[in-house]
Amino acid sequence: MRHLIGRFVYLWSRRLGLGVAICIIVPASHAASPPEIHQCSLASADCDFVKSLLAERQGYGRSATGGLGGRVVLVSSMADSGPGTLRAALEQVRHSRHSTWVRFASDMTIRLNSQLRVPSNVTIDGRDKRVKLLDYGLGIYHSHNVIVTHLTIDGRLRTFSQAINIANFSHRVWVNHLDLSRFSDRLVNVKNGSTDVTLSWIRFHDHNKVMLLNNITSTNLFKYYERDSVARVTLHHNYFVNTVQRNPRAQFGTFHLYNNVLDNWDLYGMSFSLEARALVEGNIFINRSDRPCKEPEFFPTIERTQSSYCRYIVGAPARSTLKNGESDQLRYDQTKKRYGYIHDSKAFLKVRDNLYLADARQIINDYRADQVPVPPYCYDYEPPSLALLDRVRRMAGNNQDNAGPGLSAPMCNR
Repeated sequence: MRHLIGRFVYLWSRRLGLGVAICIIVPASHAASPPEIHQCSLASADCDFVKSLLAERQGYGRSATGGLGGRVVLVSSMADSGPGTLRAALEQVRHSRHSTWVRFASDMTIRLNSQLRVPSNVTIDGRDKRVKLLDYGLGIYHSHNVIVTHLTIDGRLRTFSQAINIANFSHRVWVNHLDLSRFSDRLVNVKNGSTDVTLSWIRFHDHNKVMLLNNITSTNLFKYYERDSVARVTLHHNYFVNTVQRNPRAQFGTFHLYNNVLDNWDLYGMSFSLEARALVEGNIFINRSDRPCKEPEFFPTIERTQSSYCRYIVGAPARSTLKNGESDQLRYDQTKKRYGYIHDSKAFLKVRDNLYLADARQIINDYRADQVPVPPYCYDYEPPSLALLDRVRRMAGNNQDNAGPGLSAPMCNR
């Protein structure tokens, strides 16, 4: 019956020339997939699967609406391209410019031949299904109102690309409950004038340079300061495990990191520099100096070099973060006279309530904390504890059990 339904949807969409499968209402007695997938042909605010997801938004990306109010499109093919595929669904949105809420007809593994470009006003919703993208990920460029939730993206160390690349003035983006690993470039970028982004409940693992929040592309470290300092990014309840470094690396911009877990980094945990304004609170850092190395034989990098960091593990717990400004200090000193910098090499930091377990040690402290803005939103902060550690470990990633809010009474103006 599933085959017949899928074929009917496919033929109907082909007849309309859409190249994608549109969600249609199927009687419950004939529907092979969960009935909630077919309950709405439009992603209206009173639709259960729309309402339940939007209720979880927090942080600087809390205004992202994704495909709210648009049509519901059902991906039915695991091919890289062609009718019924995820690529065709996104291309159709780009051509029509209609808001679209994308869901999946079944569990599927999609082997991509190139990066998928995500246009504005789109939700890619993998809830209720096990959806995995292999070799390439998602590029969010010049886009706004984007939501991506419940996917696994595995680069398999095959491509010099990113799992999620948010760039070129994209804004109002929420990335949630993903499992990201094994890319030769970074797992996540937020750069080039992009802002108002939330990254939540993501499992980052088995990777070298995990996340870059803004990017230096010139010997003049502050050449793009005016463009990139507008960045506002929230990271909460993410799980970084068996990574090497950049969990994240943050420059310029305003960042709020709370209730994240960093578990067994091999080189260093977080890094802040170049007047990033960061509130770092309620995170858990756990590392052991006597553990075995879980890296592959080597990590291929975007520079086409092969790297291994196992020898740094013994000292890694003492680098839960790099010293404030350390990642760019040498280059700053070498170029300051030439460019006459008026900005600080260090980040402005407000650091509180973080928990350090096993051999992990605190490195950063407050620095010009008055320059760090109070978050302009309420959020479900909770004091770090072993219970929080267990919950983030279990629930972060492409977990089909909804983690839900941590507290019934969110913190406001903390």
